[in-house]
Amino acid sequence: MTTRCLQGMLTIEAFIDPDSQPKLVLTQDEIKQLNQQISKELQVILPHLDDSSFAIVGGLYQSSELLQPGFPIHSQLRQYAHAALKGENNRKNQLLIGANEEGLPEGLVHNNEVQVTPLLLMPFVVITDDEETKSVFEKQLMHKGMGSQELLIQLQNTLGVKIRHSNFMTILDLAAMMHNHLQMAGFEPLWKILEEAIFNQHPETRVTTVQHNEFYLSKKIVFTPFFSYIMWSNNGPGKDLENKQEAYLHYTQVQRQHVATLKEHGLDVRQFIPNKETWPASQEHICFATLDQTRLTGDFYHEIIKPLDKTQTPKIDKNQHPQLGMLFYQVTDDKDGLEFYYPLTNDGIKEIDSLLQHS
Repeated sequence: MTTRCLQGMLTIEAFIDPDSQPKLVLTQDEIKQLNQQISKELQVILPHLDDSSFAIVGGLYQSSELLQPGFPIHSQLRQYAHAALKGENNRKNQLLIGANEEGLPEGLVHNNEVQVTPLLLMPFVVITDDEETKSVFEKQLMHKGMGSQELLIQLQNTLGVKIRHSNFMTILDLAAMMHNHLQMAGFEPLWKILEEAIFNQHPETRVTTVQHNEFYLSKKIVFTPFFSYIMWSNNGPGKDLENKQEAYLHYTQVQRQHVATLKEHGLDVRQFIPNKETWPASQEHICFATLDQTRLTGDFYHEIIKPLDKTQTPKIDKNQHPQLGMLFYQVTDDKDGLEFYYPLTNDGIKEIDSLLQHS
């Protein structure tokens, strides 16, 4: 018999608004109390659960924190379970991990930069060699796993927000749900990158969106060309397009969304400035070392078309969009000097403002 680590979670759909934020980190006592009901309901679904090792963490995560290469949260749970529950003399088969004064233990800490959505996920693992348990878990957990009214009430009292419903599901169920969501949003290329990165042991792929964004994946690294508007219009994808400005807005929106999402899923996203050597990319082989030579670092990109005269007071124009926010700063002088600043992060906007105020 082969021992398997089954990766599951309790999904909780909560009502969230600015005045109602859920408790995302539970104490040892809180997860102990909740787990009494969680274990009771899992035992009804999963045969031989008492003969399996079970570990759960008192943390509520986002899907991007769980769906990452190597499934880091579940893998850490498995490691803690193996360390705590091993040995013939240890008759305990459950490990409940809550927070102490310093928070959750190493490897289970939240990513504070990820936006909290109404879908909250409490991960657990079941370590078993029972074939029936494996089969039911993988094929029926989500279909049989609607949480009870009693569990819903306990969750509301513990998390401090109203709960719409709760359900048990596997990590593959979560991936399928995310695929459907991205597909409906028109982000099929984004899912292709995520699926390859998360589920392939040696991920490697390249995708191009209809908005002309390009992404090249190798292992956990994603390279993507960053086009300024002038690059886009003169030598890039927008060169032969009729409405360059509108097309560039669509390109920028997708670029920002994809870069942010890929980072949230644990990928190392590296934007680079394309040149004649790197774009258009070779169809046979992409040299990542070459791309890395023009990699963007920091929080903004400074593009110099013609250097400004430092003795003059520059004119600063902010190019903003109602939905996208700040696109770029255009800086000029009376001697045809022309420079651009493109924010790459929110901090980039602050840094550019500070830099230009002192110029």
